[in-house]
Amino acid sequence: MDELIEDKTVGTIVMNVALCDFKALPIDENENGWHGKRLKTSEGDLTITLTPTDKIISKIRKARPDIFLVGFKTTTNETSNDQFLIALKMMKSSKCNLVLANDTVTRNNMIITPEETIYGETVLRYSVIEELCEMIEMRQSLTYHRGEFIVGKDIPFENAPENFKEVMGFLLDNGGYIENNGNGFTPGHFCYRSDVFESNDFISSQRLVNHNDVRENGMTYVTTAGMCKSFTYLGSKKASVGARSQALLLSENPEYDFIVHTHNPLKKDSLIPITPQKPFQCGSIECGVNTLNHLGDFNDRNIKAVFLEKHGINMLFKKTTKSEDVIEFLKNNIELGVKIR
Repeated sequence: MDELIEDKTVGTIVMNVALCDFKALPIDENENGWHGKRLKTSEGDLTITLTPTDKIISKIRKARPDIFLVGFKTTTNETSNDQFLIALKMMKSSKCNLVLANDTVTRNNMIITPEETIYGETVLRYSVIEELCEMIEMRQSLTYHRGEFIVGKDIPFENAPENFKEVMGFLLDNGGYIENNGNGFTPGHFCYRSDVFESNDFISSQRLVNHNDVRENGMTYVTTAGMCKSFTYLGSKKASVGARSQALLLSENPEYDFIVHTHNPLKKDSLIPITPQKPFQCGSIECGVNTLNHLGDFNDRNIKAVFLEKHGINMLFKKTTKSEDVIEFLKNNIELGVKIR
């Protein structure tokens, strides 16, 4: 693995190797390794201590964030939801782009994505492997523009325009951002631009936080340059991964000022257009372009919106848009209090 990480021609690693999670001490401390002294039954009972080994998969994207990494997680007789949560925790800790989870008792298989979504859930092993290969092919060559992070002061949520705060308050108080992944973080993102800052700069939600605490924690300042190809984040945390899409959407829609993205399902009678998310990882340039190209224009309310299938709504509105119109639009179109899985 060290050699693969050093090899700049390596673009994708499918890490399906089964490795020992523990080493047995004192046996594994023997300096001769596999050729150490043989154990003797004549010496009677032996006490060993099992200690966790370092996770090889965790160092791959830490050293090479450009590598597309596919991991595997095995569970034993877990429910579908617990299987998902266990695999998601492994995905987040190792920064995998995809994880295939399989259960040795239920025989259930599923593909987990960074968007906290499940694809290909089935007991048919060949079927899920085939779908995994399709998703690797679709996602492995996506484009990411990485940002520079400067530690600084957060922007207080109270500084945001009033109608943005009112809409966000409604979402925060009614299940727009749900934490049920076991890590304390909520998926989704939101942002606004303000007259106080440069025209191409905006204030974004933060990465790896519970968005329901935004009133206390604040938001991150984002500045962009070079046709949204260069990002600088200023705050106590990086901006949400979705800041790349936010920058593109704001740049291409200069008359709009706010974006909210939640992971709530779409109501059956909604008129919001739907576009597939499966080929795109959230945070990629292609994901932003897909969102931009499929926005529905609801001119009567000064709102634009699209629903990313198995991912959630992206909605833009203006400083002149009445907050009550946006709230009514959200009530009519998404199932608040429910998280897509």
